[in-house]
Amino acid sequence: MKIIFTNISPITKSYTNINHIYYLKKQKPQKVYLCVWDNFVFEHPIFDKSVSSSANKIERLKENVLILEKLMSFLKIDYKIIYLSEATNRLFKNPAYLKEFHDILSSIKIEDLNKGLGIEYVPFSKISLSRIHYIITDYLVATYLPELFPELCSSAPNYYLTSERFSTFKDSIDHTLKNNFTKHFPPKTVYVQKVPVILHPEKEIIPSLEMSIESIKNIVSAHYAKKPEIKEFNDLLDVFSNVLDGFVFNNKKFSKEEIIISYNQIKKEDFVEFISYCFYNYFSKVSGITSKIDVTEQKKNLFISQIKDFNKTIKPLNEIKLIILKNCDGSNSSLDISKKTGIKLSTVSTYLTHMKNKGLVDNSKRPRRLVDSFVIDLEVIQND
Repeated sequence: MKIIFTNISPITKSYTNINHIYYLKKQKPQKVYLCVWDNFVFEHPIFDKSVSSSANKIERLKENVLILEKLMSFLKIDYKIIYLSEATNRLFKNPAYLKEFHDILSSIKIEDLNKGLGIEYVPFSKISLSRIHYIITDYLVATYLPELFPELCSSAPNYYLTSERFSTFKDSIDHTLKNNFTKHFPPKTVYVQKVPVILHPEKEIIPSLEMSIESIKNIVSAHYAKKPEIKEFNDLLDVFSNVLDGFVFNNKKFSKEEIIISYNQIKKEDFVEFISYCFYNYFSKVSGITSKIDVTEQKKNLFISQIKDFNKTIKPLNEIKLIILKNCDGSNSSLDISKKTGIKLSTVSTYLTHMKNKGLVDNSKRPRRLVDSFVIDLEVIQND
């Protein structure tokens, strides 16, 4: 069974993230675990400037992730979403995994990072120290996924799909894991390749689904001081071809082959115009696809690794509370739950208040569970 673990940073609804999903589909996976780097998104300057409050940040992140979920549903990819913040919490609760992380970090030298500067299309010089942290953590999560998320999977991923920037760190990480005699073999790495990254040199933004044609043109024009080599142009067209079935130039539709043949005759300003409208049409097509797709909300889990969390959330639960909690699906009022279960309305109301205070259900008139299952890690559970 081909099980793929992959990662994504949905700072915007960028074409690189959308292309990542199409690249993923080409691997023909039977199961996918998509790790969303939420902390990295929240701390990114571009995301921080575009969203006013913490609550809005969470909603914007969900909105960006939802587009990717809809694409995976459209492409019939069987997937589960994992958030890196939760995965990191589970990983570093285990002292052995925490030590492994530090062993890896200490093995990476600054001079080793120079290799990343030679990777085609990847703006490696702009990588942050926090991203190095996330790159290492993400790979460890993929390696130990069944132990970290037993409620989601029982088999370890056998493939790890990621950006080529990971190649800079892979040897150091694998060497450390081998020396530590880990009981798990890391998954086989597959790199997303041949994706030109078009980045505004000052604003450091790339074309994204929510942008106007003018904004896209501004980025493309600023990125390309001159026309790129035909190989890069060909790679760009391959990215667009995942979504588009042809290309419009001077109000006429052409195949990829026809455009390539005439590339040498295209002036720089016409190139910018052409690529910008390719992006615009690309995003319009993706918007059309995702607007017709509904996705089922993934179950929410609570990870228990400390006695105080067990005492707070699980120990107070009794049979009656569990029955009430089961019916908190967002469609039932307190009265509805009382009628369905035969439990007195006063008892339902009292217990709902208790569970709201414990963070198990929301505060709406038709309460919805904030947790669908509990995961207790008996190997690391400890007193605080």
